[in-house]
Amino acid sequence: MTAPLMQPPVRRALGNDRRFSASLVAMLSLLLILVLAGGSFAYIGLMGMQLDELKARQNVRIERVVSSFSRELGHIRNLTSVLKNNRALQRALAAGQPTDLDDLAASFLQFAQAVPAISQVRWLDRSGQEQVRINVSQGRPYRVGEDELQNKAQRYYFQEALRTPPGQVYLSQLDLNLEHNEIVRPFEPSLRATLLTGDADGLHAGVLIININLAQFFQQLRSLSDSQMTLELVDAQGYWLLSPDQGREWGLQLDRRELNMANLMPALWALVSGPETHESLLQDDRLWTYAELSYDPDASKDTPNHAFVLVANPSGDIAAIRWQLLSSIVPAGLLLLLLGLAALQRIRRAHQERAHLSDALEQEQQQLLQAYTRLEQSHQQLHQMQDELVESRRLSSLGLMVAGVAHELNTPTGGALMAISTLQTQLHKLQGSLSQGMTRSALETFLSHTESGLQLADHNLRRAADLIRSFKRMAVDRSHSEVTQFELAELTRDLTRSLSHHLKKSPVNLRMDVPESLQLTSYPGILSQVLQNLIENALKHAFAPGHGGHIHVRASRSDDRLQLSVSDDGQGIDPQVRDAIFDPFVTSGRSEGHTGLGLHLVHQWVYQLLEGTLSVESDSTGTTFSLDIPVEVKGER
Repeated sequence: MTAPLMQPPVRRALGNDRRFSASLVAMLSLLLILVLAGGSFAYIGLMGMQLDELKARQNVRIERVVSSFSRELGHIRNLTSVLKNNRALQRALAAGQPTDLDDLAASFLQFAQAVPAISQVRWLDRSGQEQVRINVSQGRPYRVGEDELQNKAQRYYFQEALRTPPGQVYLSQLDLNLEHNEIVRPFEPSLRATLLTGDADGLHAGVLIININLAQFFQQLRSLSDSQMTLELVDAQGYWLLSPDQGREWGLQLDRRELNMANLMPALWALVSGPETHESLLQDDRLWTYAELSYDPDASKDTPNHAFVLVANPSGDIAAIRWQLLSSIVPAGLLLLLLGLAALQRIRRAHQERAHLSDALEQEQQQLLQAYTRLEQSHQQLHQMQDELVESRRLSSLGLMVAGVAHELNTPTGGALMAISTLQTQLHKLQGSLSQGMTRSALETFLSHTESGLQLADHNLRRAADLIRSFKRMAVDRSHSEVTQFELAELTRDLTRSLSHHLKKSPVNLRMDVPESLQLTSYPGILSQVLQNLIENALKHAFAPGHGGHIHVRASRSDDRLQLSVSDDGQGIDPQVRDAIFDPFVTSGRSEGHTGLGLHLVHQWVYQLLEGTLSVESDSTGTTFSLDIPVEVKGER
């Protein structure tokens, strides 16, 4: 750690009064800017939230209208197809025989009685002449006489019907019902559905036309307007079909061309009818949401075969929202400004106080520098001592492992030496028998002893070789911190052998519960050192002197994670050191020469190299250290 750069004297850092006054003015300007900008952003954000909420409610109303309109159009198309497929109509218009107009009229009458919304049912020949027409008056259908039948060749819906492919229903524009070229009152908003008959379906050529009275449907739409939201329906030319102001409706049919949205609300109509799509827009201090209602989904926007449904909030709502927001934001901004001014006043007073204290601080600065220098030297010495203790811990672990392996090697090597010594004695006896005359029994005795001695020597030497290989693997693994693939069971067996001498002196039993087929790609030396430190920690601290117990190492795999636990049934961890057990130099056995670095090193290795986690649970019945590490670490191999 290096000493921080010396700050200039306090008096020079504060500057003179002129510089401070300039800073104060700059802070005041910044405060004003922040208050104005914050108020503006708050107003824009809250206004946007209010408009979004209002827009959401309007969209719900729009969706209800569009859904109802689509269902109504689908119902009309289905009615037209049902009428055409009526058996009586099929017989009356069957090709190859004269048209039975009476049967056709009877089927029309029956159909009109079944569907209350029908105001007229007709069948016209290809010249546009009505052959049969059923009118509905006050809910009662009747057949129109032949002298009242008309030619509709010049009507747009008849001409469009002739251009419509066979089997496809054509729906006309929404307009008012006419009788003898006079508008029926009260108004009957009507829609005409046409369907060709002809050779394609084995019928006489003509056009089937149904007039649908939508007065009840319009009344349902009108009920959707309330004090919070108005609903308007405008045709493709801008004439109102439905409006809160009923005096504006049906301007085209009533020959009142001035009642047009293009005249009365030109800016709104330009946006609604324009090429760009705006789901919602703000006009005349009202939020408008609109959608297109198309009678024919395949028709383009340039054709009159569509209308627009518009929903808007009442006039004055937006202004009320603005006033409500401003009445909340402006006082809040003024309050923030006052608080800021108070803070600046306190800063000014604090500046004056610091000016009086600057001399004292300048004197104390040198004292602090000297104290910091001494502290830095102590800190460096502490780090050096810590490194020495860590290295001492490593050497202690290595010494324990070497002592354990040396003790374990003593038994098999001693057995092998004893077997070889016995074989040498038997060989000398055999040589003596040769000079005196060797007997068959002496030779057989020598061969028997030789075979058993060689087997004993071979067994002990193989055992010594296994211990040496185990020690070599552990030494290599711990001297090379590289990622490699290894079997956990083999690593634990090697660790058990290295600790066997230490375990034999203790009444504690060590049990390894590790699956044989469990393979890891990690740091075997680090993992071995972690397990050794945890086992040694349990041997030194978990059990009272002279008391036995058990240490259990378990391993299990879950997906790509390995769960390792080292548990004991000892006396638990002292509560005074439990929360700081992984800190360096924390130990309950300092009087016995323990440094308190074992578990700290374990914590560092698990988190930094093994890329895992480590936790501990302890009570009066024992302690369990739990490791959760990846089966394959991400370190470079």
